[in-house]
Amino acid sequence: MGDAWFERSFREDYLLVYQHRDEASADREIGNLLENLPIKPTGRVLDLCCGSGRHSRALARRGYEVVGVDLSPVLLALAEEHNPYPNLRYVQCDMREIPFENEFDIVVNLFTSFGYFDTDEESCIVVRNMARALKVGGEVLIDYLNPAYVRAHLVPASEREINGLLIEEKRWIDAGYVRKEIVIRDPESAEPRRYMEQVRLFEAAEISGMLEQAGLRLMQLYGDYTYAPYEREQSPRMIFFAVKE
Repeated sequence: MGDAWFERSFREDYLLVYQHRDEASADREIGNLLENLPIKPTGRVLDLCCGSGRHSRALARRGYEVVGVDLSPVLLALAEEHNPYPNLRYVQCDMREIPFENEFDIVVNLFTSFGYFDTDEESCIVVRNMARALKVGGEVLIDYLNPAYVRAHLVPASEREINGLLIEEKRWIDAGYVRKEIVIRDPESAEPRRYMEQVRLFEAAEISGMLEQAGLRLMQLYGDYTYAPYEREQSPRMIFFAVKE
């Protein structure tokens, strides 16, 4: 696993490429989520794949006891640096190997932090880990891309400039994955920095099946961040809300 794409990508340059995902937007997203879903108003939350901790902090601000988990030491160091909350802590581990059991009231997995792996079984393991981490009656929220929408709206290539760096992105679909190559060209460096990303194009029924096999009952499937019902061809997202039975 030492050379997995996500171990190389989620470091300093990730923060540059995705800098539009800021604190204010995370706070709005969590506020909107809690207003629109019948989610528990208090309790212990596992933010699985928390990155630099934006959503963990938004949950902690609202009084939840939060544990943010991520694999990236770079993103976790940033999360720790910006953590003023005694009810928030961070843990470094792979989401295929989290150590929790019957501990949480809520598990959230936000902004397509799923489907990274080369085998579907690894993704099934992640869902089973979510279920195991929950208390009975606990809730899970998985926020994922909608494959049909991705296929219809994929932008093959784009480029932009940030802080004097040219960021080029190429996107394509191959063997059931949406793949992205990111090239960062720095005028002070002879060689560009290259990163790959891949996300499995799971259909709604496939993720629903994983939830069911893990003992999680799907309560609702939403299609966007207004929490409108999911429509296969039109919805940009698939947001699964399930409960551990």
